[in-house]
Amino acid sequence: MTGHERLDDAVRAWVRSGPEAASADFVERTLRPIPRMRQHRSWRIALERFAQPMAAVASAAAVAVLLVAGVGFLALRPGGVGGPTVSPSPSGSPRPSFEMTISGAGPATGTYRSDPAASVDRCVHAADGSWRYTYVSGQPPINLDLLVGSAAGAAGGSNQVALELEYDPGYVRFDPADLRGGDTAGRSTASVTVTPGPSSTTFTITAVTPDRSDGTDRDPVHVDMTVTCPS
Repeated sequence: MTGHERLDDAVRAWVRSGPEAASADFVERTLRPIPRMRQHRSWRIALERFAQPMAAVASAAAVAVLLVAGVGFLALRPGGVGGPTVSPSPSGSPRPSFEMTISGAGPATGTYRSDPAASVDRCVHAADGSWRYTYVSGQPPINLDLLVGSAAGAAGGSNQVALELEYDPGYVRFDPADLRGGDTAGRSTASVTVTPGPSSTTFTITAVTPDRSDGTDRDPVHVDMTVTCPS
């Protein structure tokens, strides 16, 4: 039985028992698998932290539904155009990977790599030809959402790439082709090269975008990134 299955069973048993309050220990054990990062005004729907025990049955049941969903909230994209739905990879299937270097004036420059034990590490190739990569890990804290447009590999389509990246203690986002909205013209520059292979597709991404760690655009940072998605 996986960790997520045990978590789901614990929440269901708690709801069936008809409690009027959740103990602090239960809330802590249930929230522990979800990586905790600072909140930004994000393109995604964020799950609010629950700092105090829940007192009412209705509130408790609503929270339980959210917790059973787990970190699936990270795959949601509000108001986007044509984004694929992210679903778990089959057990035993190859996992995606990435390597990313951030340089410039940001608060946390350096090189970051995917962790095989990450709680979320998924690539989805949509029917329209676009790709979506989502990654969440607590070691180090990284919350990454990448979208590569369906025309990225065609002539004139190299700017069809959008990234939202929250990493402790920084935050950047870019979307020069307006795939998702939220990035005004000229704010960022980015390009992606798509390299298909027999068993995987590799995306090589370069971008220059303002550091937005404090919620406002600051000095530019450089993002160099390679993502490999199993075919």
